[in-house]
Order: sequence, then C-alpha cells, then structure tokens
Amino acid sequence: MKNYLHNLIRLLALMALLATSAIALAQDEKETAADTQAIPFIGVRYWGVDEGILVTGIIPNTPAASADLEAGDLVSAFDETAIDFSSIREVLLTYVAGDAISLSVERDGSAFTTDVTLMALPEDLFSNPDYAMPLDLASIGLYVQQCDDKVFIVGALAGSEVAEAGFQVYDRLISVDGDAIDSIGAADVAVSDLSEGDELTIKVLRGDRELTMQTMVEDHRRRRNPRHRPRPRLEVSSVYQTDSIRLGYGEKAIEIQEISPAHELYAAGLRQYDLITAINGAAIEEAKDLFTGEVINLTVARASGDLRFDVPSSAAPLLMFGMDTPQEQDRSIWLGLHEKQVTLGVRYIQLEADSPYFEGSSVGNGAYVAEVIEGLPAGAAGIQVGDIIVAVEGELATLEVDLRNRIYFHKPGDRVTLDVLRDGELVQVDVTLRVSS
Repeated sequence: MKNYLHNLIRLLALMALLATSAIALAQDEKETAADTQAIPFIGVRYWGVDEGILVTGIIPNTPAASADLEAGDLVSAFDETAIDFSSIREVLLTYVAGDAISLSVERDGSAFTTDVTLMALPEDLFSNPDYAMPLDLASIGLYVQQCDDKVFIVGALAGSEVAEAGFQVYDRLISVDGDAIDSIGAADVAVSDLSEGDELTIKVLRGDRELTMQTMVEDHRRRRNPRHRPRPRLEVSSVYQTDSIRLGYGEKAIEIQEISPAHELYAAGLRQYDLITAINGAAIEEAKDLFTGEVINLTVARASGDLRFDVPSSAAPLLMFGMDTPQEQDRSIWLGLHEKQVTLGVRYIQLEADSPYFEGSSVGNGAYVAEVIEGLPAGAAGIQVGDIIVAVEGELATLEVDLRNRIYFHKPGDRVTLDVLRDGELVQVDVTLRVSS
C-alpha cells in the first residue's frame, strides 16, 4: 500500500493545487519554436466554459480586432470543428498564418459566424504597444478565486488603489461595473475595455450585506521592468504545465518558462525566465521538506543578479514536482489585505473517480489524507491517515473543486462538518478551523 501511495503521489500531488484563473493568450502556451512566425495567432484572451471559450479581451491590431470580435463573445467552433479550453490550441495549430477560418460565435443570445484571417505570432507581442493587452482583474491588482459559480476576493496588490478600497478576504463578487459576475472570466470581461484612471464600481457580498466599492483603475503591468531578458539556457529533464504556469526542471535549477499574472508565484514577485536556484537556502536537489512554516524562500537568478523571494508554502508541491510528497492543505498570506487564512491541517491527494480507494463503496470523489499535521484542527477532531474526505458542509471535494477550495473560503472559528470515508463506511467529523499559526 505504501509503494502504491507513493506512486499515486508522484502522479497526482500537483493535481490538487488551488485552481487559478484559466486565462491565457490563444497561442501563448505553445512550445517555443525556432521560427515563431510559423505559429498562427488570433489575438484574444479567453476563459474556458462548457460551450467553448469566453473571449475576455481583444488585442488591438490583430485578426480578432479586425473581425469585430468583442469581449464577452462565446466562440464554440473553428470551421465547424468544436473547440473548448483544452482543444483550442491543438485545433488552431492545424492552420498556418494567412489561413482564413470561420468562427462560430454567440453574442447576447444570438448566434452568427465571422471570418478571421490568421496572422503570425508577433515576436514582440509583449513589448510592442501596438499589441496592448486588455486589462483583467489581476493586472489591476485584485486577486480572486472561484468556487463553483461564486467568485471570492482573496487578496489585493499591496499599495494599490484596490487594496485601499475596503475589500476584505472572502468578499464575494456580485457585479463589476454593473455586470453580474459568476466566473473569473466574466469579471475579466467587465474590466477588459477600461483604461488606467477610469473609475471602477464593484459590488460584493460580505456575509448577508451587499456593499459597493469605488476605486480607480491602475494598470500594474506597466510598472514591470520593460527590458527584454534573454531566455536562460537550462537543460530540463521534465516540464510541468497548467493554464497559468509552465516550469522546466533541470538538475540544479527550476526555470519559469511561462507565468500568468493570476498565479500565486507571480503575486509573490517571480517572472517569466526566472531561474530558481535554491530553496530555503539549500540547493534544489537538497530541498526535500518544504511544508514547515507558512513561506518558502526562493533564490532566483536574473540577468541583473540574484534575488530572494518569499512565496506561500502552498507552492511546495509545484516546486517538488516528481518527489513523493502530497499537497498540504494550508493557506497563504496574500499581499494587500493581510489576513491569514484558515487551515484544516492535512496533507492529501485528490483522488481520481476510478481510484481503487473507492472500491466497495458508493463514493467516487474525495481527498486521501496522507498526513495529519500535529497541533492543527484535523488532528484535534480525530481525522486519521487513510481517511478520505468526501465533502465539506455537504459540498463535494472533487478534482475540479478540491478539498482546499472547499476549506478556502471559511473563516477562523468556523465549525464545519466533514463527510469522511473510513474503512468503507461514511462518517461525519466536526472540525473547528483556525489559522495555522
């Protein structure tokens, strides 16, 4: 069982990472090619939805702008080939720059088709002002997470206008500039056409009170170092990629090949092309235990020299890719709002629906408890190694909305009921949550 668990951990530990905003450029996650001009490009940012992709922003001077696509459009097919978040890149790469394709679009309940002629991916996409990126919540300094159809504020960039507007951790977004919000994508659509200096009205639900927050738009991307940094030449043995980050793992370094502003490592200060050379002062290959404490200190090599960054301990599974370590259900401290967040106090693996751990039961989802951390709520409540936490307050813990997300939006002192599969039987365990320190 122990060896089997270790194998599961190697395959599944990173799948339980906190879900982040799945916002990307249409071709931004393609492997770097020697000739980037061969990569076809539309010029949209988007969010995945069941029916296809939700366009969250249009990049000017691109085919999407010429075709009069708009933020909020839902695109379901290219030349009648259905697309979704996972397939759009594969389908698009069957075309070449110069090809004309027909997009199936829905706007305000009406369906229509529009033609676009693909261009080549610009080499200077991120530095040329002609391709100004549309705003999203992260770029104005507001960090959110989604749980089912609810969007919650989890932090704000320290010193920003939004950090001073009066938001609190766990505020639920109701509307942004009058547009109702049920996803991060919808929120990004609402701010995509704004410019720095514009006024922004955001309504939130705090407990049972609806509050209106007024703030001013700042584009924090323009404050980044505009100098081009050459891509480090790192021989990588493996790669980990999600919609918000791509890491390359070498013998003595981890390379950040791509990173979205929505990712927690970006919020901590890391950027594309950074090389992580040491963790907590130890060489990469010696950094085996990253779950002690609330932060991890990274040594990062840039062209300008070495820098050090503190990142949340929740980044541990990402940094330890390939090692036999499950994810800790712990919370990070977000910049700006400065509220510590609750912990259950377990390290766990979010199981696949067909996991052998479910054999003989009617259960098909849950988080396998690989370790109970001494002195934290789960241990005090009697949670045991080998328990499978199926639900929190009746809300199922699944791969899509995992245990960490189910705990995420509770507050210190909340008493929650866990449905637990133990020795083939479902039992309920009450846990009183608190911060980890």
